[in-house]
Amino acid sequence: MAYNAPRENALVRKGQLMPSQSVLPPLVSGYDPKLKTEMSEYNPPRARALLELYGYVDRDGDGWREQPDGSPLVLEFSTEVRSSAAPLNEVWQASFRTSARVNFGSATRQENIKASRAGKLQMWGTGWSGALPDGGYFLDVLYGPNKGQSNHARFDLPAFNALYEQQRRLPDGPERAALIQQALKLSVAYMPIKATGHVIGLWVSHPRVHGYVPHPFIREYGRYLDVDPALPAH
Repeated sequence: MAYNAPRENALVRKGQLMPSQSVLPPLVSGYDPKLKTEMSEYNPPRARALLELYGYVDRDGDGWREQPDGSPLVLEFSTEVRSSAAPLNEVWQASFRTSARVNFGSATRQENIKASRAGKLQMWGTGWSGALPDGGYFLDVLYGPNKGQSNHARFDLPAFNALYEQQRRLPDGPERAALIQQALKLSVAYMPIKATGHVIGLWVSHPRVHGYVPHPFIREYGRYLDVDPALPAH
């Protein structure tokens, strides 16, 4: 809750970010538009209150919080080596100032992916693109046996795993949707992943181009494009 997701939307995404209620985006099976959670909520006072409630307080008066056992609370956040990451890193740094001490480390995206799959990253920001309109595909990132692959958070909760396996055996319908929603609520309660939002796509095409209507899931839509040279260039 200390992370300023609205600031990310305004500064980095230019308003093209839909606040998320879970890892599940619209247009997929199991999505419930009525679901409202704390997933993308920005509430620094409540964040600080929760830290204090669970014993993460400044015991020695140096201005930084310690863990319940008295050891320093230091977070390790991995970022990307690319110019487009700079404004996002600024949002993260500003958000952490009121909650915890954090060390920022930079690496290439491929290096971060490799380290994350090996379980060597504490915190990292990444994304998940929809390849098909199936809600179960998005639950993959939280399924315990997927640790080291799509489950970068290495989340492994038996209750969640059981719901995941149940919904996977069912066809789309109310029963499967209910299981997906139960699984999502568990993921919000434990929050191994904070989904700050769902990116809203924005495309611009030339007047001469025909068929440029990107599909929300199909990525190879180039075969449907054509150019009409008879139309004006402007």
